[in-house]
Amino acid sequence: MKKAPTYKELKQENAILKERIAYLERMLFGAKSDKIVMPPSDDSSGLFDDWFKDAMDEKAEKIRKTKEAIEREAQKYRSQSNKKANRPSKYQYYGLEERVKVVMPEGVDVTKCDIIGKDVKRVLHYEAAKLWVEVIERPKLRLKEEKNALNPKIFQAGSSPVISGGHVAADMLAQIVINKYRYHLPEYRQIKQFAEMGAKLPASTVNDWVHAAAAKLSPLYEVLRKDIRSSRYIQVDEVPWRIADQKGKSRNGYAWQFFDGMPDSHGLYFLYLGGSRGGHIPRAELSDYSGAVQVDGYAAYDYFEEQKDVTLLGCMAHVRRKFTDAQKNHPQMAAKAVGWIGLLYTLEKNLQARNATYEEIASERQAKAIPIMDAMEVWMEKVSTECTPSDSMGKALDYAYKLWPRLRRYTQDGRYHIDNNPVERNQRPTVIGRKNYLFSKSDVGAIDNAIFYSLIESCDIVGIDPLAWLKDVLDNLRDDTGQEEMKQMLPFYYKKTRK
Repeated sequence: MKKAPTYKELKQENAILKERIAYLERMLFGAKSDKIVMPPSDDSSGLFDDWFKDAMDEKAEKIRKTKEAIEREAQKYRSQSNKKANRPSKYQYYGLEERVKVVMPEGVDVTKCDIIGKDVKRVLHYEAAKLWVEVIERPKLRLKEEKNALNPKIFQAGSSPVISGGHVAADMLAQIVINKYRYHLPEYRQIKQFAEMGAKLPASTVNDWVHAAAAKLSPLYEVLRKDIRSSRYIQVDEVPWRIADQKGKSRNGYAWQFFDGMPDSHGLYFLYLGGSRGGHIPRAELSDYSGAVQVDGYAAYDYFEEQKDVTLLGCMAHVRRKFTDAQKNHPQMAAKAVGWIGLLYTLEKNLQARNATYEEIASERQAKAIPIMDAMEVWMEKVSTECTPSDSMGKALDYAYKLWPRLRRYTQDGRYHIDNNPVERNQRPTVIGRKNYLFSKSDVGAIDNAIFYSLIESCDIVGIDPLAWLKDVLDNLRDDTGQEEMKQMLPFYYKKTRK
């Protein structure tokens, strides 16, 4: 017979449930921020106090000086920097055609006047896009001398459609794809626009075009996968996609994301395999990989800790979020952790502001970040005895402490990031997209999404116009295009050939 819980156990369970409800309410209605909610109280000495005094007395003064040096440098850069507004004060344009219109005053004989000056005003205009139809005629020719021959020789120009059927050009197909995967405009909305422009297109036709474009780009996508895996530094993450392949309901699916984290990044790719989030997918994808892999705390990545020639890096941003969430119920204690981590990020901003070399970054991290992390590790060991494993602070401490060895490794190389925020930032288009077209109707559709998002996002990362790139590739990619030629079509290499 199960023993009834005691009053103390019930009280503890009630506190945990209240904390959980408060957390969910913050996720739904609260502001999302990693900042300190409540700073350490005035009766303490700040981030570096008696929490770790016994174990760190000999290092405390050095750490305080490091903290002061970081904050002094940060203040210097803040005072020197001229903050630029995120939005321009007036509209700006570049590369646009200018049409000059000269307006003379009415009722004046301009032949009797000299122009002694002028006022110039620039007015932005918009010309609506238009659809047009190219009628391709391919005459059949026969030699005149073979007019009466039984089997005359016939000549006719060949046909090379962009996709099977040949009823859509590369520019139209590229625009449909970019509208959907870059500007998040679902196909049915685009169909309404096309109807207003004079072309009524069945939804099934447009959908078939998009699938056909994905099939055509699939070999190029495979070349991109191989190219990204050759990087010496990859960030990995998963992103949820909804799949509605059952009548009346949908299921959760996941796409894996692999991002080239090197300074001269070649881009990224998404990998969708049945929507699985199982660890076998990244293990198989990076089975022969050699280099650094940066991930969050998902247990599926623990495998890479033991993989030969792989340096496994952690994500400090995920650790900071855990402590930020704990501030509601443990404001003083969690604020210390957030403050420590904030100091590490301030160091990163200082290095970026002074345009430090990768060697200088690694050296500064070793000299300043490592002592701070050593101190925080001792602090976590001490305060863990004051938290229960089930409350938010206990969970944050447990999460951080387990990952601490891999979190420290970003200091080894100046090219490494302190977190895997770059890979998360490049998930945003897929998140915005699924809010517009909600779900994929099958795994095939999700695979198409992976192909398009991989190539279009890689264009953004390397800094080229995805529409112009996609049109060019759809026009020139053939069934017999070789691997090396396809590699030159990838956004990174394509940009180099266009310089």
